[in-house]
Amino acid sequence: LDLCLLGRWVLHLPAGKILHDSIGAAPARPHECGVGWTAHYSIGVVFALVFLLLSPEGWLERPTVLPALAFGVATVIVPFATLQPAFGLGFAGSRTPKPNAARLKSLGTHTVFGLGLYVGALVLSF
Repeated sequence: LDLCLLGRWVLHLPAGKILHDSIGAAPARPHECGVGWTAHYSIGVVFALVFLLLSPEGWLERPTVLPALAFGVATVIVPFATLQPAFGLGFAGSRTPKPNAARLKSLGTHTVFGLGLYVGALVLSF
C-alpha cells in the first residue's frame, strides 16, 4: 500500500468520490502523504482496540500468540473488500499486474500486525 495514495483517496471522500478507476490517476491532493500515514495508523489503533474488546478474558495479562495472529490475518479482508476495490484494483487486488503477489504482500503485512499485537501485549504485561 502506498500510503500517499490512501491519503489521496481519503481526501477525495468529501467530494463524494469513493470508487476510482485508478487511484494513481486521480488528481493529487495537498498533504496526501501525511493524511495517508495518519489514516493508516489510526485504522491500526482502531483495529487494536477492537481486538482487545474481542480478545479472550485475561488475554492482555497473559498474552498468547494465536489470538493476535488470527486477528491480524483476519483483518486482511478489510483492504481486500474495501480499499483495493475503491482504488480500482479489484477485489483482493484482482486487477493488479500480479494479483497473487499483491495478496501475499497484504497477508504478510497483516500477519506482522497480528504479531505486533502480541509483542505489544507482552511488553504491557511485564
